Amino acid sequence: MDARTISYGETAIDKLVQWLRARGEPADAETIARQYLKILRDLVVEEKA
Repeated sequence: MDARTISYGETAIDKLVQWLRARGEPADAETIARQYLKILRDLVVEEKA
């Protein structure tokens, strides 16, 4: 891993926690896992652009 490619800032976990708080209601494990994968996919696509 090249240290130049490391970026600091919001992580996928941070975004997941924000999403959970914004929901305002509990979510089951499957819903949380799907949202986490969506966030990760979005971050990868964003980084490639």
